[in-house]
Amino acid sequence: MIYPFAKGGSRTQVPLSPMTVLKRKILYRKTALALVFILVITALSACGSTSKTDLLEDKSTSDSETDSSSEVSELNTSEESKVTEEQLDKEVSKVIESIYANSSDGERAGLSSVIESIEDSVVAINVTGTVSNYFYSYPTEGSGSGVIISEDGYIVTNNHVITGGNGITVFLNNGDTYNATLVGADDRTDIAVLKIEGENLSAAKWGVSSTLRVGDYAIAIGNPLGEYQGTVTFGIVSALNRDITIDGETMNMFQVDAAVNPGNSGGGLFDSNGTLIGIVSAKSSVTTGEGLGFVLPIDSIKPIVSDIIQYGYVTGRPTLGFKTADITSMASAAFNGVNWIGVYVNGVTKGSNAETAGLQFRDYIASVDGESIKTSDRLYEILESKSVGDTLVLEIWRNNLSFDVILIIEEEKN
Repeated sequence: MIYPFAKGGSRTQVPLSPMTVLKRKILYRKTALALVFILVITALSACGSTSKTDLLEDKSTSDSETDSSSEVSELNTSEESKVTEEQLDKEVSKVIESIYANSSDGERAGLSSVIESIEDSVVAINVTGTVSNYFYSYPTEGSGSGVIISEDGYIVTNNHVITGGNGITVFLNNGDTYNATLVGADDRTDIAVLKIEGENLSAAKWGVSSTLRVGDYAIAIGNPLGEYQGTVTFGIVSALNRDITIDGETMNMFQVDAAVNPGNSGGGLFDSNGTLIGIVSAKSSVTTGEGLGFVLPIDSIKPIVSDIIQYGYVTGRPTLGFKTADITSMASAAFNGVNWIGVYVNGVTKGSNAETAGLQFRDYIASVDGESIKTSDRLYEILESKSVGDTLVLEIWRNNLSFDVILIIEEEKN
């Protein structure tokens, strides 16, 4: 048995390259044929030596019997040689047939057996929507990929694949088509979960991304350009811990050199064992270069997906309950009708703790927990250090008067 990968099945072990496996097969065949050739020569030499010995013994008996014995011996030798050569031909044929029989399609160098086990877990997604302006409305259409994560039809994809859509269609690798419903989405991680009404579907096996190393094999399957469903590309993990910004949200990803194109978004990235190690984000891939694809690690995705399926949103995230705006110059302050440079309340969520605490539009936030702040980024950094149920003390200025507001941090439900 010739293994296309190193024994042990571990993704982190170095597998044999397809070219190395092919070279070894050729070497094995040549070695076998050489051994057969040596056996043929040895057998023929033995037959020749036996014939010569018989002739010498017959010659010492008498001169009168020499001719007749020689004729009989030559005849016997010829017949024996003929039988021996026929037998050797059969043995050679058996050896050659055995060599080629062992080189079946299932043992070719490549990843076909791995891909066959995972390709049905990746789907194509088509999204339709409507865009309206002051003058008219027009339909929109987009496409992407997704990965089936349960036999009953839960599918993970990218949030940007389904954003703005009101109709979602899923195409399975076997040709079946389903209408999908949106279970929930998270714009911070660019993850969305869909549901189709199916049974006994081919679901991907969860892998582990925390043990990935640069150089590990990576298999991407998706629907590039929205036209080529089930396309497989192959490469390696090129780099780890890349901070990539998509639509204003910075995410930690890893980099691969497998070809990634528009339409691959939401598709699966698998390791050499066929387990799911990430979700491809084509939107983050560099369009001006080649061999640059970025992938959301599966370890960071799993808890997001679990929360969305169970609750419809990601739990445990703190929120202020209001939006902010930064005023960075006096000219901008004058234009917006405010007095200071800094952070302002730019809208309060109805029914939120911020509304209950009395915050209003255009309130100026001078400090948080006694720390003077000048940017919204710093405010959100402080928020991220807190947990749901904690409090923030905000120093607020309104109509040239200052007062403190105690804000209870609540859970974000997007």
